[in-house]
Amino acid sequence: MPCVRAFGATQFKVGDWVTYPTRPMRSHTQVVGVSGPFGPEPCEYAYRPRRVYDWGEVVEFSLSESVLEASEPPAHRPRSRPESEWGKWTG
Repeated sequence: MPCVRAFGATQFKVGDWVTYPTRPMRSHTQVVGVSGPFGPEPCEYAYRPRRVYDWGEVVEFSLSESVLEASEPPAHRPRSRPESEWGKWTG
């Protein structure tokens, strides 16, 4: 059966903070893109979260909404750095 979920009826929007499972905990990330809906019923949206690691590396990837949970912004939010500075701890 084709997806009949209304376009734009997303669970999260760009700028929202979410968590996703990483063993043994859940990691915080911020949504920077949304696409979909995809698949048969129940169709889902795909989200593009951006994670910034402590050393400044930025990683973007895609996750389906079924693995994401709404979250508050984390207390510690590393800032992104140019790739040439990755791995240089500044304390």
